[in-house]
Amino acid sequence: MKKFEELESREIFRNEHMQVYSKKLRLPNERVVDWTFTGRRDAVGVVAVFEDNSILLVKQYRPAVKIETLEIPAGLLESGECPMEAALRELEEETGYRATKIEKICEYFSSPGISDGKFYLYYAENLIKTEQHLDEDEFVEVERRALKDLTLDQLSDGKSIIGVEFAKRKRGIL
Repeated sequence: MKKFEELESREIFRNEHMQVYSKKLRLPNERVVDWTFTGRRDAVGVVAVFEDNSILLVKQYRPAVKIETLEIPAGLLESGECPMEAALRELEEETGYRATKIEKICEYFSSPGISDGKFYLYYAENLIKTEQHLDEDEFVEVERRALKDLTLDQLSDGKSIIGVEFAKRKRGIL
């Protein structure tokens, strides 16, 4: 089977969070097309579970979708940062809790048809209260919710749905 051939690539836009680029591709049927993609920094998310089967969530306004969302703590990797270290950092920065036990759930491309950004998802336990350290552009409220009471329609993003469902299975809450 013939493959896609990249003929040309050019950057259209870049900021600290993402880039937009266009590629001229030769398709397996020999047709040449221009496709536009987004490139973004890799990101992490953490589903942090307490002994009583409650979890930490953050509520925040998301301007792109114009609603306040309920999500697991998450954020972007810093340059050269290990995903697990980023997960622990983001958990503490956003919620004011440190985890002493963490394991990787999975890694995936958020939307591989249009973006090359990778997402790393973690499960954390043994939480210790510390201090929240929000970035100057972060405005989040921390909520602690019982896993058994969380339903899919209360969450609005993939990372949170995957993380909460993983935690429910791991903790035997179905």
